[in-house]
Amino acid sequence: MKNPWIDPDRLPPEEALSLAQFINGRSDIPDQRQAHSTLVDALSPQSGARLLDFGCGTGVIARRLAPLVGETGEVVGADISRVMLDFARSCGGPAHLRYEQSDGAPLPFPDDSFDGAAMARTLMHVDNPHETLVELRRVVRPGGRLAILECDWGTVALDHSDRALTRRILDWRTDTVDGNNWMGRQVVARCLAAGWASADAHVLVTVGRDATTTHFGSIRRAGDLARQNGVITQSEYDSWVGELDSRLTAGLFFASINEYIVVVRRGEDG
Repeated sequence: MKNPWIDPDRLPPEEALSLAQFINGRSDIPDQRQAHSTLVDALSPQSGARLLDFGCGTGVIARRLAPLVGETGEVVGADISRVMLDFARSCGGPAHLRYEQSDGAPLPFPDDSFDGAAMARTLMHVDNPHETLVELRRVVRPGGRLAILECDWGTVALDHSDRALTRRILDWRTDTVDGNNWMGRQVVARCLAAGWASADAHVLVTVGRDATTTHFGSIRRAGDLARQNGVITQSEYDSWVGELDSRLTAGLFFASINEYIVVVRRGEDG
């Protein structure tokens, strides 16, 4: 399946704008706010620092970082998509927050030009993750940190009476839809292979009991896409989603997903 997240500018304009609005709106959901806050804390931004938010999308993380570096610092948001960057700029921000268009191959910045960098759910969508990580290492100064947030759809746990059907839908979604959905478990090894050092990993577990968590909508969408692509029949879809809705109404819905915060450093020797 085509992955709209790779380059939203390839979408029809109204779809690209809708995606930008979705990304920005999603950031207000409590579990997303917690994940973003944890990522920013992991980067540990200091006053006066110059930071890069790669794959910044609508600028959600960049806008969190800007007040923390203060007027003596700078935050640069970089993204492949002009639509996303235009939306980010429309959200406003201080003078020391700016945006540049880049697909990361290569990054349009000199060597050692940032004190640190952040990346949220981006690596799973880039064409060449190794090249991206090597480029990020090039532009972060020796001793600087890279903080990464990545999800892992292979960790989704969903309580449902039809285990076989649930596995079929979720495994197909993990293997087929929207990028490398095992990236969360691969980040440490990929960073070390790209020359980063001192990897520190933490797991964020989001538990969903109702429709307010982000991944409830994603699970419903998995069923929709599986039906549309012939992975399951209409009757299987009706049964599977019907039980999800019944559990939701009865307060018996339960699902969880793991996301990972990985922090790596560039060695002092470069």
